[in-house]
Amino acid sequence: MTTDQAEPVLPGKVFIALGAAMFLVMGVSLMLGPLLVDLAEEFHTSVAVTGQLASATFIAWAVVAPLVGPISDSYGRRPIALTGLGLVTLGLVGSGLAVNYEMIFAFRTITGIGSAMIPPNSGGVIADLLPPRNRGKYFGRLIGVATVGSALIVPVTALLSGVGSWRIPFLAFGVMAAVVWTMSWRWFPSSQSVVSQSMTLVTRFKQIGSNGMLWYVICSNAAQRMVYFAMFSYLAAYLTETYGKSTGDTALPLALVGLGAILGAFIGSVVAGRAARLAVASACSLGGGIAAVVLFSAGISEWMVIALGFGVAAFFSIGWPVLTTRLTELAGPSTATALGFFAASNQLGAVGGSAIGGLALALGGFSMVGVFCLAVAAVAATVLRFKVRESPEFSRALDAG
Repeated sequence: MTTDQAEPVLPGKVFIALGAAMFLVMGVSLMLGPLLVDLAEEFHTSVAVTGQLASATFIAWAVVAPLVGPISDSYGRRPIALTGLGLVTLGLVGSGLAVNYEMIFAFRTITGIGSAMIPPNSGGVIADLLPPRNRGKYFGRLIGVATVGSALIVPVTALLSGVGSWRIPFLAFGVMAAVVWTMSWRWFPSSQSVVSQSMTLVTRFKQIGSNGMLWYVICSNAAQRMVYFAMFSYLAAYLTETYGKSTGDTALPLALVGLGAILGAFIGSVVAGRAARLAVASACSLGGGIAAVVLFSAGISEWMVIALGFGVAAFFSIGWPVLTTRLTELAGPSTATALGFFAASNQLGAVGGSAIGGLALALGGFSMVGVFCLAVAAVAATVLRFKVRESPEFSRALDAG
């Protein structure tokens, strides 16, 4: 018998539709930063209050993502994709036309609800169409595209608002969302192998809830996201206070660090298909924690800080496709349900990294932020190394290939 068979691939148009949706939702979820001052002036409130518009998006995302997963598993991916993108389009256009704070708050919440539907559903498509051995490559590419979106849309938002008003970015990205919806209408799979559609939504939650190893994967991911977002949350302030950089001067360093996240995601797409993927992800977590504690220590050059930030972003992005792939293997027929909880753990990590990192900063300065990053990264590495076992099916597939 010959083993020289064509490697399963995701159809190009399907990946374009998935990638465009991920690029969009990751970017528009972070677009408010450059607009906060203008929004505060427009609605006669403070920057702190307009900052809660971002919270509306993230909280809606965290709540909806676990709930939409079982619906996707039971009733198919295409309706969820089109509904989610439709809500994102509505949320963006509505935000651009808002006449008061309450109205834009409501539409940012709608944007968060729609955005929450996209990542678990997109991951479900990849799991439906590809065997475990080939999923990591596409998860990594999808995460990389999403990271590019989060890196590009923020400066584009600032540019568009600078040549017009704060409404222009919302309306422009609303048009973009409508285009992505049209692409998904044309190219999104009309049917896929959604297994066990007879399972009830409650049964899916019970299935996921009873899988201990799956929760170890989710906990490790939440811990890794805490370190990732703690580093990004306080790096600019560290450069400002320690090296005398202005806010504008931090743009280039932050962009360079963001490139580390993009590179790491694409490296992770390769690692996720290798036999040593869990060991590599664990080592990257520990290495990222060590880099973070050195980064926030005084006495090193500014460019060394930037290089270490690049390394932290890359290390924690390498593990992301690995954890996503292992999660889908553990989820069985409830892939999107598991990915919904995984998406919620990303949001938990973002909130925890910012909040607990801020507490560490208040208690012991930037060096304590580094200690916090190392401690949490060590927990993530330990859980992944000793509590998450490799899939026997994955190992057999590698041996057969």
